[in-house]
Amino acid sequence: MTSLTKLAATATEYAKKNQMTLVPAAPQRDFGPEVCIDPDRLDLPSFLDLAAKIGGGVLYLDANPFNPEVESDLGELPEDLARRKGEIGLVRLAFAVNGIVHFWERSTPWHEEAEELKNAASARLPRQDLYAHDTDGDQDERLDEETQKRLASELAEKLLANPEFRAAKIGHRQRIGQMAIPEGTHRHVGWEALRVASEQAEDMARSRYAELVTRLDELTPQLLTDATYQQASSPGARKQAAEQFLIPHGDGFPPPAYVRDELYARAQKLLKTKGATNLF
Repeated sequence: MTSLTKLAATATEYAKKNQMTLVPAAPQRDFGPEVCIDPDRLDLPSFLDLAAKIGGGVLYLDANPFNPEVESDLGELPEDLARRKGEIGLVRLAFAVNGIVHFWERSTPWHEEAEELKNAASARLPRQDLYAHDTDGDQDERLDEETQKRLASELAEKLLANPEFRAAKIGHRQRIGQMAIPEGTHRHVGWEALRVASEQAEDMARSRYAELVTRLDELTPQLLTDATYQQASSPGARKQAAEQFLIPHGDGFPPPAYVRDELYARAQKLLKTKGATNLF
């Protein structure tokens, strides 16, 4: 069994032994008051004990095996992801107390990659409400192909030059792009510009980080002198600091999860090897 499969089995067994109601699903994140508990600060047995004490006898568990056949929004999968069919890439546990949901979760790098692919596919789909504020009748008139292509190309260049658009992650980039498109832009020009800019951003980021991943040993000591990284006290906060550190080096694009995590791991290894007092 994979480690995440073992975590799910442990939670299931715990709920059974302690006569807790196990709900085979978990609430969605960011939909209300919540606490996300860092698994590196509170391990699974401690979280389960906490749930048993204050969770009202109900434990939520989301640990569904990966099934690319039902993930229609993933598109064509890379071979390494296709091989993950049947594996568990995310374990999310939760309980609620006084209207506040407490989350504990572990995920794998390949699960994060699959989520990024979902967001990328979503970003490429035209949204019918993209210009809901446009009421002029000529918005529904099609431009000639050459004019539409030219206008979309010009607008895509402006989007790519927008630092907020570049720094956004794939799913959020769609919303940033929508807000950055000028009022009155022809809807077909806007759709095409956003599609082109999003695809180019993905390609540029992929190319840049393919280069940067060969320079992580060079970047690791620099990360350890970064003030935000030094002030972070949890693994999650340090990974976030590593991600923000990489953005300027990545031409303004956010790093893939595996690059961020590898830089973080090397930084922690170097810190333990040389000692904090020699580095700061």
